Amino acid sequence: MDLNLPLSVLLFASSAAYAALGFRLVLAKREVGTLPLGALFVVMGFWVLGGAVEMIADSYYIFSIGRTGHFIGTALLPLVALVCFREYTGSSTSLHAMILLAVIPFVSVVFAATNQYHEFMWLPPMTNATGEFLTRPETWGRWFMFVHAPYSYGLISVAILILIIRSAIVPPAHRRGLLILVAACQVPLLTTLAYDLGYGPDTVSFVPFALAAMLPIYAWLIIGGRLIEFAPLAYETVFQNMEDPVVVIDDQKRVIGLNRVAEDMLCIREADALRLPLADVFGQGSTGVFDALNTGKPQKMLTDTGRFLHVRASPITSTKSSARGGRVLMFRDVSDVERAQSDVRKSEKLLRTLIDHSVNGIVRLRWIRGDSGMPTLRCIFANPAAAELLSVDEDDLQEYEAEELIQLATSGMDERDRSEVLKLSRRALEGGPTVDREVVCGDGARARWLRMILVPAGDDVTITFMDQTDSKAREIQMESMAWTDPLTGVLNRRGFERDGARHLSNSQDDATGALLFIDLNEFKPVNDRYGHEVGDQLLSIAAQRLKKSLRSCDIIGRPGGDEFVALVPDVTDEVADRLAYRLSEALEQPYVIDGKTLKCAASIGLATYPKNASTLTGLMREADQAMYRAKARCRGTQNVHFADLLEKAI
Repeated sequence: MDLNLPLSVLLFASSAAYAALGFRLVLAKREVGTLPLGALFVVMGFWVLGGAVEMIADSYYIFSIGRTGHFIGTALLPLVALVCFREYTGSSTSLHAMILLAVIPFVSVVFAATNQYHEFMWLPPMTNATGEFLTRPETWGRWFMFVHAPYSYGLISVAILILIIRSAIVPPAHRRGLLILVAACQVPLLTTLAYDLGYGPDTVSFVPFALAAMLPIYAWLIIGGRLIEFAPLAYETVFQNMEDPVVVIDDQKRVIGLNRVAEDMLCIREADALRLPLADVFGQGSTGVFDALNTGKPQKMLTDTGRFLHVRASPITSTKSSARGGRVLMFRDVSDVERAQSDVRKSEKLLRTLIDHSVNGIVRLRWIRGDSGMPTLRCIFANPAAAELLSVDEDDLQEYEAEELIQLATSGMDERDRSEVLKLSRRALEGGPTVDREVVCGDGARARWLRMILVPAGDDVTITFMDQTDSKAREIQMESMAWTDPLTGVLNRRGFERDGARHLSNSQDDATGALLFIDLNEFKPVNDRYGHEVGDQLLSIAAQRLKKSLRSCDIIGRPGGDEFVALVPDVTDEVADRLAYRLSEALEQPYVIDGKTLKCAASIGLATYPKNASTLTGLMREADQAMYRAKARCRGTQNVHFADLLEKAI
């Protein structure tokens, strides 16, 4: 029975499995060793694939393809294994070094693919007497014998030796997987060596079968044993890269090890410190070290160089006689912390002075258990600025509870805004976000705008009050200038449209009211004849008459020029008529300016809502049209009565 076909199928399947395992590692999340180990399995896959092709080859061309795949594996596997094992044990290989190491394997692959032209790798014949292709030639070429074979065996031996040597400094939890990996590498290596030395048939290479046999073990190491997830990290690497100084001593309190940070801290090299007594290494400031060794408790010490250290001593647990009685001293340099604390202690008086003289109010609250046994958050400190800003005596302020204090700070706000600030403050006291809000304390002329910042500070709470009254006044003034006509003091067009539209949108569905559109008929002749100063005074007097004739809740604006508008909410048609008549009569009265008596009657258009329109734009349009009808009716007419200057919207 011909076994070549089923055996070649086995090798093809093993090659595919190696490739899948390799690409799984290469494309997976980057861990220590994943990339080179994945490349190692891919190279093994090429080697097994080459063996499979060699078995089914029926021509020298096909056989040479399999032979090339075979030598891709034999040439590259030692190099990839070396890089993989170095990374797996905590070392890295530079790109420059890998390129140099890859020169000979690359040349070997090229020579194997082109051997028929130069015979550097093996010499003919390539078939035996029965015509079977020889996987192990009768005579190897000079390159194979004197370069490729020694280099490959040397490289793979170094790689395995690295694994064995580094196992002594690898944590025990990782050592088992590493030793299994070493053992798993021995089988293909010994099989290859035996085959190259002439053992076994020369028409079938059994190295690919050895690799195929080891596939389940490699797969278990990667998938079941999770070899990559537990990639070892040498003790020396951990020791030297610790951020804190570490000193190892023997049972006679002599130094047997220092990490790099300890060398920098003690200003001494490890080689110079070895076997020296602790007192010689630390100087007279080493009493804290001995206290830590004797008591087993952390100690604080001051070195001769003026540095503060916290030191903790831990015994070394080991069965080895050389380590018995040894200790590990771990130091924490707290010099900066000590200096900072010293500076704070020295400047406490200065800080208190700064707080007492700060323009910002600062209040500190603390949970205090009262007579009832229930804790309450009560003021324990308040600086003079806090008492002044809150208009409370400084001593009385220290009796306030947190909620009383916040209610005092928000006493000038409406109930809705005040409740919101209280709600946010309660949430902050329960561990929520910091409160940073504008509040109003007091009312009328004594009202103050304050910025209140409430910050939990450990078990205490700090509230800072910053006076923003002046800046708020300037803000209000600037806002007023943006919405107010500077000449007359009434709203400008933007201000009227904003307030009018807001009022209408907030009104009830059955709300009533009116809009008056006023035009000063004779303003242009007066302005042209007497000048802008007189014209400006006339407009100001007209605006004052509007304010007196209308109610304080009515919204008055000057869209521009000699026109005024007034929104009169919550009135019936009859009341709107009476207001319009009164306004027309008031504006018809003579204006006395700089000793001159001037007449400037006004045409008024009246539109009511919701009868004529329900939006501000619609009301202004209807009232404007009515005003122009009144103006047109009286144009050129002498002795016009004020009632004739009033027109209702249709």
